[in-house]
Amino acid sequence: MIRQRIRERAASGRDQALDLLESLVRINSHWGNPDGVNRVGALVLDQIPPVLKREFTIDGNGVRHHLLTGPDANGKAILLVGHLDTVFPPESETTPFAVNDGKIVGPGTADMKGGIVVLVRALNILNDLGLLEQIPLKCLINGDEEVGSPFSSEMVRDLAAGASCGLIFECGGLDNQVVTARRGVIRFNLEATGQARHAGVKEGPKASAIAELARMVLALEGLNDHARGISVNVGTVHGGEANNIVPDLARATFEFRFRDSEAEKEILEKVQYIVGNVTTPGCGATFETLHRRPCMISVPGSEELVNVLMETAADLGQSVTAEERGGASDGNFLSEMGVPVIDGLGPVGDLDHSPLEYILEESLYERIELTALLLVRLAGITD
Repeated sequence: MIRQRIRERAASGRDQALDLLESLVRINSHWGNPDGVNRVGALVLDQIPPVLKREFTIDGNGVRHHLLTGPDANGKAILLVGHLDTVFPPESETTPFAVNDGKIVGPGTADMKGGIVVLVRALNILNDLGLLEQIPLKCLINGDEEVGSPFSSEMVRDLAAGASCGLIFECGGLDNQVVTARRGVIRFNLEATGQARHAGVKEGPKASAIAELARMVLALEGLNDHARGISVNVGTVHGGEANNIVPDLARATFEFRFRDSEAEKEILEKVQYIVGNVTTPGCGATFETLHRRPCMISVPGSEELVNVLMETAADLGQSVTAEERGGASDGNFLSEMGVPVIDGLGPVGDLDHSPLEYILEESLYERIELTALLLVRLAGITD
């Protein structure tokens, strides 16, 4: 039976999975380190079964984004998406790769080199069993997800047009969750202008860019609405030159997150109102969008996809549940295009983006089994 053969292959390939993960984690692939991202990509491509056709596109930063296509992917394809980049700069202090007490610690283990290993090893198992060629498969492995996929998001959207469903390999939750919904996020630059002068001059009103920016910051933070899943955060503020100069320029960056398109529209209108109604005489204000990811929500076919996953997990003796997350992923783009998506198929982990990022070792092997059998079920392959 296919299920048993997959389990046997997964068990015999544990050392290969762990070795591959260690090799990936020991290469720094910060999004600002194109050479490192490409080194990780080359290592991953070396492990991909040759039956998959390979293409790559290079963005303006020199990062390679890889597209793999199965021989039976001319119709509606199952789309797999993962990313090579991490948030850790080469000089950052992180815990080196280590396996202790059932945990695998290291930068990128959870986000998402562990997920890349799940994807790669699942494909190899299916290839070894002679099943990979029967699966209508496309796989995108990009290198700019951590900065919002500014280049590869269009690749994701293009692939959505020919996808039956999408599987994303960010880390799973500590209670063995996968992700079926994510909030959207929009990030902005905000700029206030004023009129510079000596701060000691008494006559006339003071057109302080910082004072106007401060008003807008407080107004933006006042838009937070936890009950509705709306969060607004002003993350950076800069302005002024000296204590005795009225500042003529001040800048901030902020983001807001939302659960649905109605909330997105509502908050965007409020942002426009706040910035468009300057209250300090002599001041002005503008804002620009830096990055947008839509919501990942249930679409036609989502319930059926989740049901297949849950049944597959149960057949493997795994207890998997679904959750919504506040962070966004490339699955958000697929959802907006009407493609049903399951995310969080990587190994169970926590503390991602921190020096103590880790995954649970056993979950690495469990998610490899789960992904391999899920692809078989989604392709309609039977014993």
